[in-house]
Amino acid sequence: MIVGKSIEEYLKEKGILINAKLKEYLGDEKSPQYLKRILGRTLYKYDEEVIDKAILGPIWHLLEIGGKRLRPILTLAVMDSLGVDSSNYLEFAVVPEIVHNATIIHDDIEDDSDIRRGRETLHAKYGIDVALNLGDFMFFFPMSAMLDSEKINNDKKIMLQRMYSRHMLRLGVGQGVDIAWHNQFVDISKRTEDNYLQLAFDKTGALTSMAAEIGAIVANAEDDIVELFGRFGASLGVAFQIKDDILNIIDSGVSENKGVIGEDITEGKVTLLVIHTINSADEKDKRRIIELLKMHTKDRGLINEAIEIIKKYNSIEYAENIALNTINESWKNLSSRLNDSPAKERLKQISDFVVNRKI
Repeated sequence: MIVGKSIEEYLKEKGILINAKLKEYLGDEKSPQYLKRILGRTLYKYDEEVIDKAILGPIWHLLEIGGKRLRPILTLAVMDSLGVDSSNYLEFAVVPEIVHNATIIHDDIEDDSDIRRGRETLHAKYGIDVALNLGDFMFFFPMSAMLDSEKINNDKKIMLQRMYSRHMLRLGVGQGVDIAWHNQFVDISKRTEDNYLQLAFDKTGALTSMAAEIGAIVANAEDDIVELFGRFGASLGVAFQIKDDILNIIDSGVSENKGVIGEDITEGKVTLLVIHTINSADEKDKRRIIELLKMHTKDRGLINEAIEIIKKYNSIEYAENIALNTINESWKNLSSRLNDSPAKERLKQISDFVVNRKI
């Protein structure tokens, strides 16, 4: 089935809608009033100037620097594929985007990154104290906003609350494993491909799975369909993470936005590329790649050496195939349960975009 707009045009159009809804909640003159409604009645008086400077202003600094808005767009696409007009439920779509940006705040602090999407990271601009507090706020705010909606009944709200808690726990586990790996708390030579895929399933797949499940729950899908959408969303997250790992070590939009090619080498990240290299390499190269990751080096020559070892064992091509197979398998399972429609085709285009993207 042919869909009129290109995937790039579709993403841009939906991104504009998402940005407008984000601004309504967190970036315009209505935001303080909305926050007070969410927070509930108080005996005293909020300092609105400080709320703007310590919460809303920093949030919008982060949101303004862009991003693909892929997660909220996925939520909308799921609703549309189930025959529901997603334009009536935009507030639900912003949930995974706000959480995603909270994880960015924490990631940048943990990785000691100064640049994000070509601009100053939030903690570099406002300080670690403001950034940590804001990240915590953004983990809790979207669920409160979702539960505040009068568009769904209490049973749906309970489903959403349980789903949200489950994925947030997965997110924490995935991030914890990633931190332990790149600090080599364990012998990384013993980490397996399945270990990595579980990490990606939790760390990145949690939010794409959340995004898809929100759309399915709001659209009144049966439980088994919600689960299929969740698995499809998780596979998008796994493939997205694999692609991110690849784009980080080549000349790409991702490496440009991070400020340098191979920042993952400096951070010592144990990616699918690294695991495949370790499993494929001779003893000399295996020891060397582990040593280079342990250095957390910023030396350009040493970073390039690590990248060349990874390329030597065709690990980029291997990882690309894993990403493609992961998405294709989950799409096959979901596709058979959906009626053919332009909205269904959009979902497939989104999955193709994840695998083929350059940024």
